[in-house]
Amino acid sequence: MKSRCNNIRPGSAAGFTLLELLVGIAIFVLVGSVTFTLMAAVSKAWQRGTALCENLHAGDYVMDQIVDGLLAARYRDNNDGFLLEDRGDGSGAMDSISWVKEGTALVGEDSKIASTYHHIRFFVGRDEEGTSGAAFTVWGDDYLQPDNFEPEALPAEVLSDRVVGFNCRVATNNFEMNRLQWMNSWDEDIGQGDNMTNHIPRFVEITLYLKPLAEGEPPVEMRRMADIPVANKGMK
Repeated sequence: MKSRCNNIRPGSAAGFTLLELLVGIAIFVLVGSVTFTLMAAVSKAWQRGTALCENLHAGDYVMDQIVDGLLAARYRDNNDGFLLEDRGDGSGAMDSISWVKEGTALVGEDSKIASTYHHIRFFVGRDEEGTSGAAFTVWGDDYLQPDNFEPEALPAEVLSDRVVGFNCRVATNNFEMNRLQWMNSWDEDIGQGDNMTNHIPRFVEITLYLKPLAEGEPPVEMRRMADIPVANKGMK
């Protein structure tokens, strides 16, 4: 009986031809390229999603603090009036607002002046450590301040460094035109029509601009409007 091994010819061992090796390499490179592209896309989407979540969380916090502070606005005389300084439009806006309020919004529950009337100025600026973002300064009743007191010299406290711009506009009832009248600035010198009743606008529209999700992209925009109760009560 002959052995099967005798039927195998010398030099006939199985192997890959050059063409088969090239095809295999090409397939490997193609699979690697697709995998890398997919991983890069997933990583970019994850980074954008993380940045968006951080923006929304920070933006909601800052927005809630501003709106709650506006809802707690108080008014006794012209010294307590609302002030809006217009400093540009769009994502490059750096507006500033100030008003008198009471309560814990912005200042926190541990603040000694939370239960009394105090002034708030909100803007985009830097604190003493150089951190830039949504910032505010706070000071007590004007009647208790020295004559040389300068609110602009107060150190700012940054609420969030993710805010890069701030735009604001206000509206009040225009009884002659029977509609809201929107304005980009507001101060005590307006003195027209129903503004004479309280120097506080009926509505304040807040727009925050948050850090872009990626380099070269526009800032993320967040907007909200507050209906100030004390202004509503003061309207004719």
